[in-house]
Amino acid sequence: MSGGGIMDDLYRCRKKEALLRGGLEESLDDFSVLSKELHRSDWERHLRKVLRRIGYDRFLLSLSCATTNDPFSRIMTTYPSDWLRRYKDENFIQVDPIIRHCRHHFVPLYWEAARRQARGRSHEFWKVREGYGLLQGVSIPLRCNEMVGSLNVALSMNSNDKLYDGLNSSLGKLFMLVPFLLEGSQKQLKEPREQFCSLTLRESEVLKWSGVGKTTWEISCILGCSERTINFHIANASRKLGSFSRRQAICVALAQGIISL
Repeated sequence: MSGGGIMDDLYRCRKKEALLRGGLEESLDDFSVLSKELHRSDWERHLRKVLRRIGYDRFLLSLSCATTNDPFSRIMTTYPSDWLRRYKDENFIQVDPIIRHCRHHFVPLYWEAARRQARGRSHEFWKVREGYGLLQGVSIPLRCNEMVGSLNVALSMNSNDKLYDGLNSSLGKLFMLVPFLLEGSQKQLKEPREQFCSLTLRESEVLKWSGVGKTTWEISCILGCSERTINFHIANASRKLGSFSRRQAICVALAQGIISL
């Protein structure tokens, strides 16, 4: 190889290293925001943005006291509300291999491998999830003081993507995110349960009707009030649940058992 060819290769390698280093530094700066004291809705909005940037649109973050009987008492999620309802209706919590794994292990659980090994109702659990777009993904156990939980993300990658291609890959960045996530999520999720369950009857009603697909106008007709009033109740419910959208508020209320559809 000529001297010029060697120099060209060296230049390309250094350029690639600089780009990777710059990408990691930018990601770490983005992650560090999550370790700061923010309003819950701002914190969750930033978490959604961070996860979307590294390749994950659907996630569920759960962190609660190790002694609680309900591991979903503190969650943030963008999972489909239909899946959350199905999960509760079929009592999948009794067979959920993700909860079992994350309570007893520190290593991540890769959904595809777990699905291949599943039997009985655990196999049914994985098959039903697939129907809601939760096909490939990873669950990372979380531990901090007396809190336990998991970060669960659905992979939005095609089969040609390299999942394990160094720290600059989507999974590499996801694992680097965890300490920042733990630092901030303690402040965001470790709150008295009453703050999450103080919805009025009317607030619960409007969320329930929204959850079954009714529009603001349709709910106003059903409940005999103005659309402005419906939006007011939804905004209040979203604030109390620490959510920043109607859809998110429905998912959290379902997961916590505040409403049922």
